[in-house]
Amino acid sequence: MAPLRIIDSHTHLWPQSMSHAGEGGHTWMTPGMPLAKQHILSDYYRASKQDELRKQDVTFAGVVYVETDVRYDKPNGNLRSWAKGPLDEIRFLRDIVEVKYGERDSQNLIGIVAWAPMDQPTNVLEDWLRVSEETAGRETWKRIKGFRFLLQFIHDQEEFERLVWSDHFMRNLQLLGKRGFAFDIGVDQHSGGAWQLQAIATAMEKAHLDISEAEKVTFVINHLCKPDFSPNGPEFRAWTKATQVMAGWSKTYMKLSGGLSELPDEVLATKDAVSIAKHMEPWIKHVFAVFGPERIMFGSDWPVCNVRGLGEEASWTMWKEIVADLIENHIADLSDADRASVWSEAARRAYKLG
Repeated sequence: MAPLRIIDSHTHLWPQSMSHAGEGGHTWMTPGMPLAKQHILSDYYRASKQDELRKQDVTFAGVVYVETDVRYDKPNGNLRSWAKGPLDEIRFLRDIVEVKYGERDSQNLIGIVAWAPMDQPTNVLEDWLRVSEETAGRETWKRIKGFRFLLQFIHDQEEFERLVWSDHFMRNLQLLGKRGFAFDIGVDQHSGGAWQLQAIATAMEKAHLDISEAEKVTFVINHLCKPDFSPNGPEFRAWTKATQVMAGWSKTYMKLSGGLSELPDEVLATKDAVSIAKHMEPWIKHVFAVFGPERIMFGSDWPVCNVRGLGEEASWTMWKEIVADLIENHIADLSDADRASVWSEAARRAYKLG
């Protein structure tokens, strides 16, 4: 078997100055929660046990940062004011790239999925792209490979469909595609409903309609669409149907990430990667069947994986072991190239990493 090379396609970071729910922070952070403190790459190295990976002949090839839903105000005419939080997020990432956190961190931040106001008219998105490029500076802007606007928290079906089927949302997706950016899709079957998946699948088709292959936006679906991991019921069937439709569109990838946040308590209570992988098998077999290993990528969802996982010291490693067991023992006939795709190369292709 070829030596393992890992790109973590889904990592979150924030400095101490953004580790709160107030202005300049995250509305979803509550005092005392394990995420309400600084999480930077030096913490990530400890959590992912980089020294042990090297001993196992594993090459760590870097992380893709994904935006963290930073607080922002109601949009108005002054983008630099109402979007100050997301712009500060870019400034933090620029500090990493420009070696203010050290050379190692700068080298390991190989890709960025930034926030974008996808719910706003296209002229606002164009303004955002211009201002965020100015804020990022040349080197950091080169590392911005895509954008995300979380859809999973829109729990009103009519509101959700009105947005993702709107003309301006289509134009926004097509603008990203024309500029060569990916769009990360965050939807949630478990807490939101299968209708979120069905609605975004329709939107994906519309966004690619009559667009040349070169200018179609690349879709990167987060966290397996957050299934509820209850097998054999109507929700499982709805999830398989919707994800199969998504897989039918070109330039569409799935992240093998986020499972620790959605698995049932009794499954997590085993604290055993082999048992957890066995429970996940029906979902993972389906994803491999419809996407193929060439369009599936590993992501840790660190540090969110710590919340329902095994804590700060063990969750990253647990998720890696779960993914490894799934690949080695539950998906048949994978070649070394297939494994390499999941661990690193699908992320490299989707995000056009160097």
